[in-house]
Amino acid sequence: MKLNITKILILILMTSACINQKRELKEYGYGKKENDSLKVSLRLGGFKTYGEFIDRIIEVSCNDSIPRIVIESKNIVRNIYPTQDCEPFIFDPAGKHYVTFDRGKVYHEQSLPEINLDSLSKMLRTEFSYYHSSNSTDKPDNYFVIIESMRDGKTVGIESFVNTLALKYDSLKTDVVLNLAFWEQVPYRAPPPMELDTLLME
Repeated sequence: MKLNITKILILILMTSACINQKRELKEYGYGKKENDSLKVSLRLGGFKTYGEFIDRIIEVSCNDSIPRIVIESKNIVRNIYPTQDCEPFIFDPAGKHYVTFDRGKVYHEQSLPEINLDSLSKMLRTEFSYYHSSNSTDKPDNYFVIIESMRDGKTVGIESFVNTLALKYDSLKTDVVLNLAFWEQVPYRAPPPMELDTLLME
């Protein structure tokens, strides 16, 4: 009897090991072509705030390594290689590329209403298509999405959004690269009130 139970347990363990080995690996971004020894895995759930997450991406990039955001599900492992340079440079893409997280909700270009996740395939083709030239009739150079949030914002919802975005991208069956950047949201500051003398002079 004990022998039969042992055999059953071994069979279950072997079956589960085989299932785990069959998980599909999908990779996104230009970093996927680099040497594996340079890659540093990050998991969004391991960070308390969005600021800590961004700081870690920058730290990895500035140490000649490549940040790799790992999102695991039952059947698929998704590796996201964010677009990140150690030294900041002047780059101000159109507002259509921005996705803003605020208290676990996601907005496009900081405007209401929330993004309908079912519309992400269409948004990839229209809003997130990035062209180096001004000719938008050609095939885009890549799909570019900038995910932003306040430093003290939580990372809740971001992993789920990125996973859904990758899923919708896969459904396009394209060879155009999906690039994601994670930026800190710059808080809006109202201009200072004008002095009474200045108003009278006008």
